[in-house]
Amino acid sequence: MSIAIYTLLAFLFGLTHSALAASAEEGAKKEGTVVVYAAGNIEDWQKLNAAFEKKHPYLKVNFFRGNWEKVRNRIMTEGRAGSHFVDVIQIDGINGWVLKEEGYLQPFKSAQTEAFPETFRDPTGMLPCCFDTLTNVIGFNTRLVDKKNAPKSYQDLLDPRWKDKLGMDADEGEWFAGLMTVWGKEKTLDYFRSLMKQNPSLRRGHTLLANLTGAGEFPVAVNLFGYRVMEMKAKGESIDLAKADPLMVRPAHLAFARRAPHPNAGRLYIDFTLSVEGQQILASAGRTVVRPGVKPKYPELTAGVKLHPIKPEMAKNYEEVSKLYYSIVK
Repeated sequence: MSIAIYTLLAFLFGLTHSALAASAEEGAKKEGTVVVYAAGNIEDWQKLNAAFEKKHPYLKVNFFRGNWEKVRNRIMTEGRAGSHFVDVIQIDGINGWVLKEEGYLQPFKSAQTEAFPETFRDPTGMLPCCFDTLTNVIGFNTRLVDKKNAPKSYQDLLDPRWKDKLGMDADEGEWFAGLMTVWGKEKTLDYFRSLMKQNPSLRRGHTLLANLTGAGEFPVAVNLFGYRVMEMKAKGESIDLAKADPLMVRPAHLAFARRAPHPNAGRLYIDFTLSVEGQQILASAGRTVVRPGVKPKYPELTAGVKLHPIKPEMAKNYEEVSKLYYSIVK
């Protein structure tokens, strides 16, 4: 195919995309509202929503915030009652997969998703990535552990010197499932069996675990969210991290509700959030984004390492995998 034909096709694609964008904007002006259900820091959402409303002054963002399970349950409860209020859903892979399988989502292939690394894209458009991501890291208390002696790999956590000195979130089934996709089933099972022989102190909640690590409740935490460690470190707290391989990341997806009452406004909202402008707002607030060209607040979280996203598809067998996890982590 000649360069001239390629150029023509690119031109026509640009015209088509521009026409669709203009059409969505005209439709959104009539809708006046976009309804978003999501999880996460309310202050970050307020910054993002304020910027969206400034860019589209004819639209108002109506926002519901809960954890991802509450978001999923609210959508399904409303759906069973025949009520459909939500347009855009920020959701994790596990709960997002449930909504997809139950018929609560529709595909939307925002042109913005093409800018993201291929390994993070969803070709079906059902669970586009990424709003942001959570990086899984090893954490340690810098008063109790010298950095040169801190564990740098998951294998290091099995060293006898860390027996009875580890903290761990009891609910790590998703991380466990993600590791299985990289290590394979048997290696992952063997690793967690060995890890449990270290007698880690099991708690619930990664934020609590990070706070306890910083306070010196235990020297090392098996798995923390990287952004939280960096926030605490920036405040002068006694905590640091190691990026162990494989570095698993948990994407948050922006899904489009199947019966969105404000479909044009919903499309504009997803486009904006995944754009450089939207992603920069999130990155500046400390969120870990993976869109190239966006300056992160904490570049050390993702620089120089291969990221392994936990895919929504793993939810197909998640119940079985979860039972396997809890048979080991009791």
